[in-house]
Amino acid sequence: MAFTSYDFLLFFLIIFTLHWSFPKRRWQNLLLLAGSYYFYGWVQAWYAVMLGASTLADFFLARGIALRPNRKRLFVALSLALNLGVLAFFKYYNFFSDDVISLLNSMGFNTNPLLVQIALPAGLSFFTLKKLGYMMDTSRGALKPTHTLVDFALYVSFFPQLIAGPIERPQKLLPQIEAPRIWKADLFHKAWPLIVMGFFKKLVIANSIQVTVDRAFGFAEPSGFLVLSASLGYTLQILADFSAYTDLSRGVSYLLGFETSENFRQPYLSLTPTDFWNRWHITLSTWLRDYVFFPVRRALLRFKLNEKLAISIPPLVTMFISGVWHGAGLNFVVWGLYYGVLIAAYQLIGIRGDWKPNSKLKLFFAWLLMFSLIAFGWGMFRAPSLAWFVNVMFNSPFAPSHNEFILGIITLTMALVYSLPLAAKHLLDRYAPEGWMQAAYHAAAVTLLIIYVNSASSDFIYFQF
Repeated sequence: MAFTSYDFLLFFLIIFTLHWSFPKRRWQNLLLLAGSYYFYGWVQAWYAVMLGASTLADFFLARGIALRPNRKRLFVALSLALNLGVLAFFKYYNFFSDDVISLLNSMGFNTNPLLVQIALPAGLSFFTLKKLGYMMDTSRGALKPTHTLVDFALYVSFFPQLIAGPIERPQKLLPQIEAPRIWKADLFHKAWPLIVMGFFKKLVIANSIQVTVDRAFGFAEPSGFLVLSASLGYTLQILADFSAYTDLSRGVSYLLGFETSENFRQPYLSLTPTDFWNRWHITLSTWLRDYVFFPVRRALLRFKLNEKLAISIPPLVTMFISGVWHGAGLNFVVWGLYYGVLIAAYQLIGIRGDWKPNSKLKLFFAWLLMFSLIAFGWGMFRAPSLAWFVNVMFNSPFAPSHNEFILGIITLTMALVYSLPLAAKHLLDRYAPEGWMQAAYHAAAVTLLIIYVNSASSDFIYFQF
């Protein structure tokens, strides 16, 4: 059930009305829990069954850590095996399904490939990380496990975040679930600008540029010019699409009395790879930092490795895991390693995440270099396969055919035109955060939404991860 569908609008109106009709937190939480499972099981009911079973297991494993701390390593290991096993099966099974089909056929079974393929449950990667973070914080003593199954289950399944994040930490969301909630007008004032911008970025910007981007990446052997154009278009598309989901998620959460985390902070203004990941998909970046990067670095410090290795290995391991988390294709794995190499290279030459050059000219070229590296990475990320991308980089001519030139120019023009509203919003938020100019901007956004609202709306990009 996508946020941009009429089904979700009706669903949310019912949940919103009933939620604020209940005077007690307990009934509010039960309603939100039931609504979250209905929301998740909308397409496939067994998704909700799987979510419930894994949630129940982690709830009792976390309680086991509290009751028997001397066995906490066993409980954490069981949780890791359960969650990562389920994630690996659903996310990577299809990567090997051709081999499974061949094996079955060699044994005399006539297998329909469609029966062997397994659909990845939407949001699995996101709520898996939420549960793992909960378990690890509990084992460290940084968090006391909740004694209420309903509250924990709601933390895991909270529907505004269930499909594509943000990956909320229990320290932020659980206290809000456990506290009384009272309607305040301020909740609406915080929610509506986020909701307007979320719809605007998804329906007006992301969906519009997607048409030409998909067509360009659909070429079997495109020219380098066309792939460059499509990569720049996708750079805009994925920012608009993913940040739109976060805006809608945060806006819907505010309307239900919850304050959730910011997930983007002008990532394309970054000057270094570390700075980019501090601004892009912030909740994933901080999760990887706290549960992968820091533990790996601490382990390496105990071995007293060569300084260059100690600097290089943690980002390589962390970003490799990030790439694997995003998908089973080799392009995702190489994309993750690509950022690991970039982070390590910048750090080895002494450029840290908060680095800034001492002149405007150097600042511009530092930004231009980083933006080019980001766009190149998104081209690899969006490519149909790693082989396709490598072939384009090394074998395809840069000069386009007549049709490719037209499509490339259209894509570049759309990317430029549709990036202007985002640039304008950034300037307004920085220099005129309040007043008539903000009102005029949102009024213009609503006007465009009315024009675009009946156009077909595709799923959000990060639903597939």
